[in-house]
Amino acid sequence: MWNQDRPLPAPAEYAQENVWVTSSQRGDALAFNRLVLKWEKTIYNLALRMLQDRDEAAEATQETFLAAFKNIRRFRRTSRFSTWLYRIAVNHCISRTRRRPPGTHFSLDDEVQSARPDHQLHVPGMQEGELLCAENRRRVRAALAFLPPDQRAVIELKFFQELTFEDIAAVLRVPTSTIKSRLYTGLDSLKVRLGAEA
Repeated sequence: MWNQDRPLPAPAEYAQENVWVTSSQRGDALAFNRLVLKWEKTIYNLALRMLQDRDEAAEATQETFLAAFKNIRRFRRTSRFSTWLYRIAVNHCISRTRRRPPGTHFSLDDEVQSARPDHQLHVPGMQEGELLCAENRRRVRAALAFLPPDQRAVIELKFFQELTFEDIAAVLRVPTSTIKSRLYTGLDSLKVRLGAEA
């Protein structure tokens, strides 16, 4: 199922986004604001799951769009705008996570809604392959907080943003083999941690 957090990729929509990007690169602040409106919720939810803190997620979202605005003329269109934006957002989140004191973990309460509350995280080898459902979303979010930022980023982009391995490799600028290694290592760690909490 398509994540409602991400806009459906229709050719006309990409064409419109490209118009906004072109106008933004020429200094049109209104066109850039349209890009912000289109992607703000997606980037905030990504930051919220990676950082596990509402205030930090809001700050990281602002930082992401500020950096995008300042650097929009450098966007060379060798990838989609979304890939470039995800790269900025993930880098900001990873930097923030690494600046935290060792052992610092945040836990979001059950009231925090992800973009799709019923979204399911499929992990090979788990019972029925489903880890993320109504009764254990909080446990999974808490377990994700213990993963290294690079593994958390891959899991976020794969399961919540539903990117392909190739797209994730483009976002993080590492080989596809590295993406797969981080994903499976992260999933193994999740299984161990969730098993220990059961």
